Amino acid sequence: MEKPDTIRFTPRTLALSLIAVVMVYFLLDHAVDVLSYLGNLLAVAMPLILGMAIAYLLNLPMRAIERLIGRRRPGRWLRPLSLALTLLLSLLILAAVMALVVPQVIASVSDLSSRLPGLLAQTQAWINQTTADNPWLNDLASTLKLSSADLLTWFLALLQGQGSGWLNSTVNWLASAFGWVVSLILSLIFAIYLLLAKEKLQRQSLRLLDAFVSGKTSGRIRDVFALAHQTFGAFFAGQFLEAIILGAIFLVILAVFQFPYALLIAVLIAVTALIPMVGAYIALVVGAFLILLINPWQALAFIILFLVIQQLENNLIYPRVVGSSIGLPALWVLAAVVIGGGLFGVMGMILFIPLTSVAYNLLRQWVMVRETARKATQKNAAVPEGTHGT
Repeated sequence: MEKPDTIRFTPRTLALSLIAVVMVYFLLDHAVDVLSYLGNLLAVAMPLILGMAIAYLLNLPMRAIERLIGRRRPGRWLRPLSLALTLLLSLLILAAVMALVVPQVIASVSDLSSRLPGLLAQTQAWINQTTADNPWLNDLASTLKLSSADLLTWFLALLQGQGSGWLNSTVNWLASAFGWVVSLILSLIFAIYLLLAKEKLQRQSLRLLDAFVSGKTSGRIRDVFALAHQTFGAFFAGQFLEAIILGAIFLVILAVFQFPYALLIAVLIAVTALIPMVGAYIALVVGAFLILLINPWQALAFIILFLVIQQLENNLIYPRVVGSSIGLPALWVLAAVVIGGGLFGVMGMILFIPLTSVAYNLLRQWVMVRETARKATQKNAAVPEGTHGT
């Protein structure tokens, strides 16, 4: 009869166990300081993290350009040329979006400034009419001792009291914006270096992995990273496709029913739709406000139309375009968006879908392996003893 496996305590395992207990106790005892240090470290490393994200996104079109150009002119200039064309294509797309949006925004602001006096006059007339039709409002204002002069005095005092705060907030915002611009430039430079030397970095990473783990574990880790790479690439490609489809649908419908600012609203919806499932609601607020300034009934119709299309998009288009491209059922797409958004906001919504897909596929593979092993065990157990060799 075989003896059950026992745990052998050696000086090495005892020392490692003691170190692990001390580290866990230290982390729990200084959790606030550790989290603060990790937050500062993350802030310092943010340009590098952002650069890796930019490199990953730019690598998707760059690979396609390399395959297209490499068929005719393979050589040492293939990578720099493909990267230059990728950057040029990205700048052209950004410039085209800005060329569509900026003139519309300027026209909207100009139209709003021209309509503002009339809107204020209409609002004042509505207030006067409402107070005339409801005498109890005048009684309430008298009870509270409110008058237009009191409101004006209060508003001026508020401006004086908040002026310094607004000035400080503006200065802080400008400093933060300048910091983000510098970080973005550094991230772009880092992304370019990563893309130019991605094969070398990949070889070095694999050598480092093989040096620290066994061959079987190394192969398993490589499989996981390959699955993650495939899933994230398919997700971002599907996300861009879904945004284009949604923007085109809104552009056609808004143009057919002659809504104002149809092009601007459609572009805003397409851009904000890059945030999974909920990003387009930002464009809903902006679009409804712009239409409200021209025609309140059209604004109401736009809100109803948007909600109908968005429900169809959330339940039909998005789960199939994005969910099918990454092998994730529609239910888990919705769950990933809700959980990721609740934990980490917008970035959680974007990243949790491919992460959930990777976890879902790994779990499915593990379940299939376990089921196969169990069926094999049951089959061997069903064969009578002594008949295996017959």
